[in-house]
Amino acid sequence: MSKPLRVLLLEDEEHDAELMVRELRRAGYDPDWRRVDSEDAYLAQLEHSYDVILSDNSMPGFSAIDALHHLRHREMDLPFIIVSGSIGEEQAVSLLRHGAADYLMKDRPDRLGAAVTQALEQKRLRDDNRAAHRALQARTQDLLRSQERLRALASDLTLTEQRERRKLATDLHDYLAQLLVVGRMKLRQAHNQAKDPSTVTYLEQLDKIFDDSLTYTRTLITDLAPPSLQEFGLVEALNWLKEQMRSHRLSVTLKTDLQHINLPEDQAILLFQSVRELLFNVIKHAQTDVALVQLDTTPTGELRIIVEDSGVGFDAAGLLARDCTTTRFGLFSVSERMQAIGGRIELESSPSHGTRASVILPYWPSGEKNSSAPVSHVSGKSNRVREVAGFMATAQSDRRSDLVDGERNRNEVSGRPWTKHDEADRAGIRIMLVDDHVMVRKGIKSILDNHESITVIGEASDGQEAVSLATQLRPDIVIMDVNLPILDGIAATGEITKQCPEVRVIGLSVHESSHWKEALMKAGAVGFVSKGSVTEELYKAIEQAMRMKTKEV
Repeated sequence: MSKPLRVLLLEDEEHDAELMVRELRRAGYDPDWRRVDSEDAYLAQLEHSYDVILSDNSMPGFSAIDALHHLRHREMDLPFIIVSGSIGEEQAVSLLRHGAADYLMKDRPDRLGAAVTQALEQKRLRDDNRAAHRALQARTQDLLRSQERLRALASDLTLTEQRERRKLATDLHDYLAQLLVVGRMKLRQAHNQAKDPSTVTYLEQLDKIFDDSLTYTRTLITDLAPPSLQEFGLVEALNWLKEQMRSHRLSVTLKTDLQHINLPEDQAILLFQSVRELLFNVIKHAQTDVALVQLDTTPTGELRIIVEDSGVGFDAAGLLARDCTTTRFGLFSVSERMQAIGGRIELESSPSHGTRASVILPYWPSGEKNSSAPVSHVSGKSNRVREVAGFMATAQSDRRSDLVDGERNRNEVSGRPWTKHDEADRAGIRIMLVDDHVMVRKGIKSILDNHESITVIGEASDGQEAVSLATQLRPDIVIMDVNLPILDGIAATGEITKQCPEVRVIGLSVHESSHWKEALMKAGAVGFVSKGSVTEELYKAIEQAMRMKTKEV
């Protein structure tokens, strides 16, 4: 059965055209053909579909090379075969270079069928190759998009994990830790009043249980969400991590000349997590108990964190060709995280020569908002960033009126602050309590009420309210919790000591980290007491603050 074939003939001799058609039929084709002998007619026929073009080398005013140029200009891939009466070898090579599929002489028409078959097969192979290439490109694009989605997902999972860890840590701090603090306060008060030796023994055992529970809760809160990362920035978080690694028997040295790093919070979290992952890799695989973390910036505008050890090392080149059973998946995870935020990880390692992992991220220091640098301390309990200067002039007038005992009791139940102006003129130390947990305030107040020389003249439940109330009441001492809504205790302390330099602030926190104490002292506090030790230490801190106040006066 003859094969249909659409043929365009570029031939000025009709007899030669018919001869070519006859040879095609003899070769098993059923040609549907058109003959043209001018450039305009050729261009018009290119609007139609053909399987092959058979062309004489030279025609009046038109040539095969011209025809090939038109095909190339239109980016048409059509088998183009030269059928000429005379053609030199050099000219034939030139035509082949310009896109001709083959050439043959008119005195050898028997070769035409084989030449057409070969040209059509080559065209089919090119079409298949292009189709495969397009399919490969589409598949590659799909894979790249999938990879980007997976990287984004990996980052989102890390950030989601951190948000959930922080939420859990906040809940533990705001509820369980505060309940333990209040419980221990009450227990110590009962211990001081107990007389029966067996009762005292039981109370001491319970106190030890409360103390251990509070210590464990603090550790759990810190492990879930290192407060230094959110409150003090990446550099302090790495210092905290260095100390934490001691519990895993890894001695870490941190080297950096940077004080603060301005990064979006999500990038700071991912960097912190990546460094922690790399340090755990040292613990698991390096067979060494010493590591170095170096933090710097490069002249090309990049932030670089290097985690280095002198352990057993590994084949870094082989790691790139890892399979799913590798024990160093953490490095791959770090790499994916970095690429997701526009960074990268560089590995240098070889057996017996240690490992150097560099986490690199584009970095342009600026005063951007939401950075990891502690530009201003705002509590994690509120996303609102308040400027202190605006609210100082608008102190609430209802705070100026005396509150009767019934209103005071109602406010204590609801957790709202109260003032006690009718006792403000009494001799003794005038105290203002600031804590967002009403039970803690009541617990501390019950401890202070045991001292005749102390009068609690006011309470506030957030940092903004504390500043406003302190400017009205001018207490001798403000006992200030660190974690407060709207404006945290550090910022509130700074504003109170600025507006009321005669007022002394004593910091208070469930956390016992030195970061909190240092930050409060820098803000102007004169003392710091852990809530877990408030029963034993608070009065001593008050006495010390009053001695300092007396000396200055």
